[in-house]
Amino acid sequence: MQVISTTHKKLGERIKELRKKLNMTQEDLAFKVGVDRSYMGFVERGEKNPTLDKLIKISQSLKVSLSELFQSV
Repeated sequence: MQVISTTHKKLGERIKELRKKLNMTQEDLAFKVGVDRSYMGFVERGEKNPTLDKLIKISQSLKVSLSELFQSV
């Protein structure tokens, strides 16, 4: 059984919130970031810890700064 970090879960929720504000699907965001849709699902559920490079791509795809991405985390 995998323990999900509170920080990872909050980050995933923030990514999902920003993605939905832009009316993007997980598949849309995954394509822009260059990852599989299932990976993006893991990130949004806090089950994967994305690298800094992936976080930069995610923030750019969501049209926010890294600091905005981590705003509520």
